[in-house]
Amino acid sequence: MTASSPRRHWSVLGTGAPVDSTLPPPPEPDLVLRCHRRLRGPYTGGGALLRVVVPELVELHADLVEARAVEIISLAPDLAPLVPIAPQTLTSLASRAERTRFYSVARTLRVSHGIAELLIDWARLTRPDGVVIEFRDLDDADPTDRELVGVLLRRCDPDVLTVVTETDGATDDELGRAVGTYADHAARPTRSAPPLPPGTDLAQSFIDADGTSTDPETERAYAALPADERARRHSTRAAQVAALAEPGTSLGAHLYHLEHGTDPAAAATAFVEATEACFDAGFYEAALDISHRGRLLLGDERPKAYWNLTNKIGACLSYLRRGEKGFSYFAELRAGSIEPEIHMNSCYMMAMLYTRHLPKGMHDETRAMEWVNTAIAFADSNPDPHRRVFVGAFMRNARALVELHRGEPGEALALVNEAIAMTDADLGPDEQLLHRSVLRYNRAQILAALGDHTGSLQDYDLVISRDPDYGDYYFERAGERRAAGDYAAALEDYAEAVRLSPPFHEAHFNRADLLRELGDEKGALRDLDYAAVLDPSHVDTFVNRADLLMELGQTDRAWADIEAGLALEPENPNLLCARGALLAETDEHSAYESFTAALQADPGYVAAWANRAVLAYSAGRLTEAVDDLDHAVELDDSAVLRANRAVALHDLGEHRRALADLDIAVPVLADEDPDLLYRRGDSRYALGDTDGAYADWRAHLAAYGPGDPSPFTVRIKQRADDLFDQAREPESAT
Repeated sequence: MTASSPRRHWSVLGTGAPVDSTLPPPPEPDLVLRCHRRLRGPYTGGGALLRVVVPELVELHADLVEARAVEIISLAPDLAPLVPIAPQTLTSLASRAERTRFYSVARTLRVSHGIAELLIDWARLTRPDGVVIEFRDLDDADPTDRELVGVLLRRCDPDVLTVVTETDGATDDELGRAVGTYADHAARPTRSAPPLPPGTDLAQSFIDADGTSTDPETERAYAALPADERARRHSTRAAQVAALAEPGTSLGAHLYHLEHGTDPAAAATAFVEATEACFDAGFYEAALDISHRGRLLLGDERPKAYWNLTNKIGACLSYLRRGEKGFSYFAELRAGSIEPEIHMNSCYMMAMLYTRHLPKGMHDETRAMEWVNTAIAFADSNPDPHRRVFVGAFMRNARALVELHRGEPGEALALVNEAIAMTDADLGPDEQLLHRSVLRYNRAQILAALGDHTGSLQDYDLVISRDPDYGDYYFERAGERRAAGDYAAALEDYAEAVRLSPPFHEAHFNRADLLRELGDEKGALRDLDYAAVLDPSHVDTFVNRADLLMELGQTDRAWADIEAGLALEPENPNLLCARGALLAETDEHSAYESFTAALQADPGYVAAWANRAVLAYSAGRLTEAVDDLDHAVELDDSAVLRANRAVALHDLGEHRRALADLDIAVPVLADEDPDLLYRRGDSRYALGDTDGAYADWRAHLAAYGPGDPSPFTVRIKQRADDLFDQAREPESAT
């Protein structure tokens, strides 16, 4: 009899996809959510889900809603009135004209993790027998919904919350990978739509479904409409959708109908607004899609809106780590316009591409400097004195980043100081707070790079006083407080960063490192466990956790982390070395191969040289051990490595070299390892320095108490019997 497989999630696949016909059908859903982006744009399904969950939780556990306020408002801004004490940052409060800080592309993933945890709490509290949620139309969903559902598949216990996904197949994104790993695959059941009443206008049915119907008859009827009639009906439906004012439709259905309606120019205005809204929220894939569609509406006229959308396409591609594709759009801006502001912004983005957004191998700080200097020239030529100060400071701040990447932190500091002085002289105390906070924050980072912890912390303190709900500031200040040696304050900042922010891997990963340094191994392990959940692709999490687990004696878990990490990065020297350390107890040959592989991946990896030397020494290959330790000492001239090499040299009879190493190692290590004194005495004796040998042996014997004799007593007595005032116990036979 075989054990049944653990309960899993479900993926309902399209015709022809591989499924397991022996499985039962998926469970009936308690909630069915449509995710088609034409309905409500980003988070169509996620927002609909929260509109069920949040009102229930507010009644029962408002504290859970408050703890996830940032995530809830990110998915469903219309729920803000239900959220108690929602954090307000300068970023969220700034007007569009004042925005100089934009969200990381990783923010939506962080938000998804927070929502997953909120849903798990909701299910446990309100659906104790479990709940089944089905997400439909995922192949037509915005990437935000696909990412969210992927996280739910990975993180939700099916006994608490079972996820059913409707998709035609796997793709290489968060959802595709999760479907392949965490879901059983079932064939899509045949769902017959309810019969339409006789005389139904099928074409209008397609339009009223906001273009999401897959019924062939309605699609054919819609396609058969005359173009002008089709456009008129879309415009009518756009007006109806706008009048309903349902959350999210301005990014979905309303745009769709305007796009196919009778007034392309008016539609373009809505597309620009939707693009800006998505960009400000960090929904860069949606902003990219809407910008492309909006440009098509403007034809060949190239009004200001066209260039606005073109710039957004390049910016979205940059933030989405596809910056190489942005070059042509910035070139189009420069070729198609003579507006100085357009050229300034294009030059700025080109500089950011070369210094930040392109793959590392494509960074070119010289080109970045050329572009940012041109941007500064445009900024300083602005005829509006206040605008000139604002953009001039912004572009100098950009050049400071280039200088920092060029290895010139002093130049970067001078530029940021200049930008701060410009804005302070021109603005009132309550003007452009976000922009000025960003300048101070950047100066804090530069001062940290220069080793000025006091100055850096002063700037961090200032920006936090101005923007106390912005979690990232606490995260950065924690690192600086740690560098300054204020560990307790650093831990307080990490805790505040975790409290204020959607879950993010870096806070827990970095805090784990500090906790381990402070001796809190259990706390460090908790943070590393959570960090691995948040980002299972982060190799260094597996490196650090494997090392900690080995120290704690949890070798089975350490093995699992080593294997998981090597599956991601097969030539990672840290993991290869850790594997060698575990194998050393049972399979010296394989351990030696692992250390060798680590050195092939990183010839500068000291631990691999040292560990391989230990194996060679244990196997009696003393010359190999010395050779490996020679490499290790050349890379890291530490007392411990010198001591290890001295032992091998001593056993080889190379007493002069051994003595040179021991003269360095003994003053540092003899208190904890008095046997080094014996070895130095032995080398001195072999080299004819009897007085030195006697002094070392005397100190060595004194380190052992009467009830704890030296293991080298017999050997010393054979050569220096007069050192003994009384008989000592003989060395044990081995």
